[in-house]
Amino acid sequence: ADGKGTGPPDDDEDGGGHVGEVRASFEPTDDGGDEPPAEMEADEAAASMELMQADLEARLTEWQLHGAAAGSAAEEAWRALEGRTASLSQELCEQLRLILEPTVASKLEGDYRTGKRISMRKVIPYIASGFRKDKIWLRRTKPSKRKYQIMLCIDDSQSMRETGAGSLACESLALICQALSTVEAGQLAVASFAENVELLHPFERPFTADAGAHMLSRFTFSQRNTNMEGLLRTVVSTLRLAREQQSAGSAEQMQLAFIVSDGWRSPVWGDPQHWIRLAAQEHILLCFVVLDSAASKDSILEMKQISYNSKGSMTMSRYIDSFPFPYYLVLRELSALPQVLADALRQWFEMLKE
Repeated sequence: ADGKGTGPPDDDEDGGGHVGEVRASFEPTDDGGDEPPAEMEADEAAASMELMQADLEARLTEWQLHGAAAGSAAEEAWRALEGRTASLSQELCEQLRLILEPTVASKLEGDYRTGKRISMRKVIPYIASGFRKDKIWLRRTKPSKRKYQIMLCIDDSQSMRETGAGSLACESLALICQALSTVEAGQLAVASFAENVELLHPFERPFTADAGAHMLSRFTFSQRNTNMEGLLRTVVSTLRLAREQQSAGSAEQMQLAFIVSDGWRSPVWGDPQHWIRLAAQEHILLCFVVLDSAASKDSILEMKQISYNSKGSMTMSRYIDSFPFPYYLVLRELSALPQVLADALRQWFEMLKE
């Protein structure tokens, strides 16, 4: 997320590394044993990843074919997603620990005349001073817990299936949910959107594997249109209500919303500019994660749009250059998600400090 947007890494036109074919051969060692070199280990790792990906795609296909009625299929698909994204979610978790600073003071510290607990290290000096050095109490003034409200919105439109972004969206959902739960970032809500918005997981409910399977079972990727204006209206109102439900006197709530979509506009897309400005006024970070296909001629980075000026002259420009969201990132491979998402969050928090 550099400036207005973030595209694929410069050193790789496909936006991430590819697991290619690895051929390995080795000669017997001096002691007569056959010891495979590092290339053999890489070959085995690549084969293992390919098998895991094939199993995941098979489970997702079975779930999508049977729909919401197949609860067991959704549970198996969610377990496969968790296994597939386990290492990447741990990578994102470590990044979030550094970026999402603790906001709730829950750790004891300090030297006070009154407080919640006595500092045992100060008792002996207190007695030795003739009870004059009486700052022996601790208070909960050190931030040690995170209290963010994060809303994750997944595009459930038909174009997600047609562009092949549906599977990547499900993987991104599992990855982000696992990382946020592990780091204990605060409250998490998940919604699906297209023609309508459906809240799949509310803020007040803890996230579990069963909750993940339930969310997965609600996706169909069959809705024909995407109402982006309606989504943003729901996001702003939901986060506003969640903020108002805080107890009086609590610290200011940090709120973030991630929109995961292929970025394609439909006839009912609407004008999201008003809601984007309103979200900024209410200190809500809106980050749009564009799921793109690097191998497709329909890549969002290659799409063109035509506009006419007041004189009727036609001009052609890149679609992404007029993308309405000020903070967006283009994702082509799941392996790039932890780093690009962490970079986007880091830049946003740096802007807040300024």
